[in-house]
Amino acid sequence: MPWYAVRTQVRKEPQAAAALEQRGAEVYLPLLRKQKPRAERRDWEPLFPCYLFASLEIPSETWLAARSAPGVAYFLGWRGEPSPLVHDFVPALKTRVDQANGAQGMRHFQQGDRLLITRGPLQYLEAFFQHDLPARGRSRVLVRIFQQLTAVELPADYLEPVDRKRAMF
Repeated sequence: MPWYAVRTQVRKEPQAAAALEQRGAEVYLPLLRKQKPRAERRDWEPLFPCYLFASLEIPSETWLAARSAPGVAYFLGWRGEPSPLVHDFVPALKTRVDQANGAQGMRHFQQGDRLLITRGPLQYLEAFFQHDLPARGRSRVLVRIFQQLTAVELPADYLEPVDRKRAMF
């Protein structure tokens, strides 16, 4: 499917990305690690403020729903028609952003990996990786609370691998 550039409302990139994902579009929000993060502030910032990228077929039901998603201002295009990006633009951008973030970039875990939460209110608890939420710079993990696995969304940089063996639960 082709990729399109999407203009979002000011500082609503994560909300727009989540809304587009809920409507069935594949979304990429390029995030860079801030050089000097401040306490109680996000460590990540959008590479292109007010813009993200969405992959979907036009025309389609997904397109109809995506146009009116909360946080989305419009799809970039010409004369009311969204213009697709060059087919290798987004994969190349992903590679460059990963390189720019270097070793401190978002980690890539596999479903079932055992992780240790290193910061925040759940610090020192073990969790099981479920999946990435790249548009938000977060990951969904399962944490055992009161003998029950509970899904929690955490910033990706709060997680460290315990070991690379897959957990069975």
